[in-house]
Amino acid sequence: MTCLLAVLLAACQPLPQPFLPDEKETGQLMPLTMPVGEQSLYVLPVTLANAPDELPRDFAAKLAAALVALDWPASANVRSAASAELVSTLIEDAKGQLVWAWQLARRGSPPLNGEDFPLGLSLEGLQQAPDATRLSLTRAMAQRVVQSLEALESNQRIEAALDPALPKLALLPFDGAPGDGNKTLAAALRDQLLGAGIARVVADPAAADYLVDCAIVISDVGPRLQQVVLAWSLFAPDGQRLGTVNQANRVPRGSLNGAWGDTAKAAAQGGADGLRDMLDRLKTVKR
Repeated sequence: MTCLLAVLLAACQPLPQPFLPDEKETGQLMPLTMPVGEQSLYVLPVTLANAPDELPRDFAAKLAAALVALDWPASANVRSAASAELVSTLIEDAKGQLVWAWQLARRGSPPLNGEDFPLGLSLEGLQQAPDATRLSLTRAMAQRVVQSLEALESNQRIEAALDPALPKLALLPFDGAPGDGNKTLAAALRDQLLGAGIARVVADPAAADYLVDCAIVISDVGPRLQQVVLAWSLFAPDGQRLGTVNQANRVPRGSLNGAWGDTAKAAAQGGADGLRDMLDRLKTVKR
């Protein structure tokens, strides 16, 4: 049964973003930091009665850019299946001033309602405001969103660390990444597993329910490009491989020789999603 389970998981497991699957090569480079996983945000056009056509989408694009500038993956154009939706509305108060009300719609979780944010402008004033004013407003909005998300993430980590129902995972030493990739990927995965309430991460493999490994292979595919392949594997305590999730993408040659930074966070989000699916399937088989 265990061997059969390993084969099924390895064969059926989808390849999560941000890395482009080899068999679906499009010829276009896909950014490593495109939105992926539950912590990425898809910013919907703002709802505003009697607003000109360009304003809702312009606000969404500026807000997404401001979130990215604060190191939070977001887009007004691209989404993954697991992206949370940032839904927002501009409402006139009793004095005719606009107030921004927003909410995060999250997969499998209650919505997160944000604190209202007064813009200090009327609809007419907003329509006539220069681009610099709109940029300043969306930056302030993005800060509010990130503050709420960081507080939520902190609470989830605390809950995950204390939840005895969550499986315990131990991370084996990652291998094959240039620069600080091995260390940074492990730290980013630990944060994702805890932050999303997927598993507790323990230091001692002997105390773990499962072991996690990541093998990284980087090869030259031309004078300016390299192929990056990540293989996230889940093992039983006895060393039996239970499943593997592969990610792949082409990147500018040498771009990962130093600090991985946000690239590690984006890749770890995809790895965590794959591990979550494997763990869920293991629960189903055990039942």
